[in-house]
Amino acid sequence: MKILIVHQYYLMPGQPGGSRFNEFARLWSERGHDVTVIAGTLDYATGKVPERYRRVWLSREEDGRVVVWRCHVPRSYRRGYVGRMWAFFGFTLSAATAALRVRNADVVIATSPPLVTALPGWVAARMRRSPAALIFEIRDLWPESAVTTGVLKARSLLTRVLYGLERWACRSADRISVLTPAFRQDLVKRGLATEQKIDVVPNGGDVELFRPALHGNALRAQLGWGDRFVVMYAGAHGRANALGQLLDAAERLRDRPEVLIALVGDGPERTALQAEARRRQLHNVTFCGPQPKERMPDFVSACNAGAAVLQDNPTFRTVYPNKVFDYMVCERPTLLAIDGVARQLVCEEARAGIFAKPEDGEAIAEAIRQLASDPAGCAEMGRRGREWVLKNATRDALAGRYLEAMEELRRQRGVALRCGPQTGWRRVVKEVIDRTAAALGLLCLWPLLALLATLVWARMGRPIFFRQERPGRGGSPFRLIKFRTMREVVGSSRHHLPDEQRLTFVGRFLRATSLDELPQLWNVLWGELSLVGPRPLLMQYLERYTPEQARRHEVKPGITGWAQINGRNALSWEEKFSFDVWYVEHWSLGLDVRILVRTLWRVFKQEGISREGYATMPEFLGSLAEGKNP
Repeated sequence: MKILIVHQYYLMPGQPGGSRFNEFARLWSERGHDVTVIAGTLDYATGKVPERYRRVWLSREEDGRVVVWRCHVPRSYRRGYVGRMWAFFGFTLSAATAALRVRNADVVIATSPPLVTALPGWVAARMRRSPAALIFEIRDLWPESAVTTGVLKARSLLTRVLYGLERWACRSADRISVLTPAFRQDLVKRGLATEQKIDVVPNGGDVELFRPALHGNALRAQLGWGDRFVVMYAGAHGRANALGQLLDAAERLRDRPEVLIALVGDGPERTALQAEARRRQLHNVTFCGPQPKERMPDFVSACNAGAAVLQDNPTFRTVYPNKVFDYMVCERPTLLAIDGVARQLVCEEARAGIFAKPEDGEAIAEAIRQLASDPAGCAEMGRRGREWVLKNATRDALAGRYLEAMEELRRQRGVALRCGPQTGWRRVVKEVIDRTAAALGLLCLWPLLALLATLVWARMGRPIFFRQERPGRGGSPFRLIKFRTMREVVGSSRHHLPDEQRLTFVGRFLRATSLDELPQLWNVLWGELSLVGPRPLLMQYLERYTPEQARRHEVKPGITGWAQINGRNALSWEEKFSFDVWYVEHWSLGLDVRILVRTLWRVFKQEGISREGYATMPEFLGSLAEGKNP
């Protein structure tokens, strides 16, 4: 299988930081798969671009068996948030260029943050003759995290653009991969995806690289830690990490000279933190700076306990910090100042650490006192932590789990993504035409849409729209939107009454004139639906199709189609499916135009749309004018 990964932060050799995909790529390539990575040229630990990448747009290199395309990233990354946005924009352009140069892939993984990786990921998966399956991975909820930490304003234009990009990325992807169950719940709650579309592949521990008591004693001697009880934080020094809480804890631990807090890593807040530690004269805090990945096992083994802290923020209750798995693999207990799913995993499920209230210096100091006073308890928590990782979250097992999901996706999508004439530039042109026409249609018809929405609200209340899960291209679910035509009325048995009893006069009018279909232009604009294609049926019918009938899902479903202009409701289901498959096999842009013209002609002639709807229009308008409630 050919796997393409778009990951701006994919580590360079020896670079510190999260190595999740470095390890996944290595493991997948060792299993015989062809793995290519599109990554940035910036060293995010230092904020600098190595000399070999300067004034270079694209650079192709090899990391073992993995091919890596290093793409230009502007050096403005650390110059405030405007500079960071410009760096993201530059990477988007250079990565899209690399995506067009990479040979056809079977599966493309675009991993966020940053959110912009979804754009070159889409280019790599869709803008080619043989489109690939697209997985959008979410390692952090953006822009939600930026809003809740105060980096972005909730109602700013940039925030709204980023939320729109997030919606588009989730809906355009064939599958979504997330790191925690809480992420999945959040996406489902916000209507960005269904549970069936989301896979959970958490962070894990590299049991080959991280081992207990590797060379920790030698490093302790080198660093001058001696016999002190060392609590080590390893990771980014950023605003979201709120490392000031560790300084607050250190201040409350002045009476325990045997305790040392060590901070390993780098970030925009490091200089300010060092200055604050000097100002407070905190001699029980040491900064070790960024360290190469290969040295991190020694650092973890050298400490007595590992710290994982974040800002006291509701969004961070959904995350699993990768560092806790490294601590657990090295048999070190975790001091966890993060509530939510991380607390549930580390402190309750694995029983490998203790919890302290986030951003509460006294609570963190008390937790450190407890750990320092109980070496036997620390050893037991460390043992349980490694045991849990070996059983549930080794990188090798997670890489295999990810690979199984990709194989399943390729099997499900293989025929749909590679058969039929809707491939390459033709498919891109069709999509551009669809979305442009939908945007123009919504712009021109908004007064009518507003009027119809008002009528539905006045006669039936909320909700105004009816949403239902339908199968899209390849059978992937999406939420179809129409005007609501029936009341939510139940009988004495608490079951819905028959449709005829729930259907209102307004609903009958909307159905008879097909005006209830107009909101589907939003589905077209979002790329879930096409103007022309087989009509989407219900999800439960998917298992009943014959292999021939299932070919109707090789293309996007449509608002109208070949079956609709050749008999519509007068056709049997077998005849409809036959027309749908014929459309798939003979599709062309000219055929779409022909179908649209014939559909519009039938609308104007009151054919294909029930004459009853137009016949009742005078009665309907008259009843509204008289203030009656039909």
